[in-house]
Amino acid sequence: MKKNNSPDTTLFVEELKKRVNVSEEEMKDFIALWEHKTFKKNDYIIKAGDVPNFSIFVLQGCLRQFTVNEKGDESIVYFAEERHFIGDLSAMRNRVPSDFSIQALETCTVLLLSTSNWEKAFVEFSWWIQAHMNGYQKWATHMQQQLAEMQSKSGEERYLELLKKRPQLFQRVPQHFIASYLGISAETLSRIRKKSK
Repeated sequence: MKKNNSPDTTLFVEELKKRVNVSEEEMKDFIALWEHKTFKKNDYIIKAGDVPNFSIFVLQGCLRQFTVNEKGDESIVYFAEERHFIGDLSAMRNRVPSDFSIQALETCTVLLLSTSNWEKAFVEFSWWIQAHMNGYQKWATHMQQQLAEMQSKSGEERYLELLKKRPQLFQRVPQHFIASYLGISAETLSRIRKKSK
C-alpha cells in the first residue's frame, strides 16, 4: 500500500457535483478530509472479520467486495470501478467486524475517508448529508435489484443484463469472478458466453 500526497481528484469532484452544488473553497476543504492511497493488484483493503475504519472512493482501478461461506466458497456482491464508492458503512458506523472483504483486482488509486473524518464531514459540511444519502439510496436500490434478479432471472438473463450495463467489466475482471457475481459456475458462464456470440 502506497501513500501519495497530490492525487488528481477530478473524478471525485465530478461525482460530488452531480449530487450537490458547493463552492470551490468548500470542496477543497472537504477533499482535504480524504486520504489518497494506492493498492497493488490482489491487495486486501478490508478483510472480513476486521472492523472497517474508512469509506472508499475509486479514482482508478477495480475492486471486488465479497463474502466467504463456511465451506470456503466466495460470493462477490459488488465490483467498484472508477467513480464508485465502496465499503461497509454499517460495520464502520457501528464499529463491528465486517462480513465483507474488499480486494484490488488491479493496481488501484483510491480516496479513503476515515471514521473520524466521516463523522466530522457530517458536522462541518451540511450538504454532505444529502449527497451521501442520495448515493447510499442509489447503492441500496442497486443491491435490492441484484437480489431480486438472483431470484427471478436466469443466469443467462443476468449475464446479458450485466453485459449491457457494464461491458467494460468483462475486459478487466477474470471470468470466474464474473461467474461468482452472477451466482453461476464458471463452466455455466463459459457456455452462456459461447451461446451469446
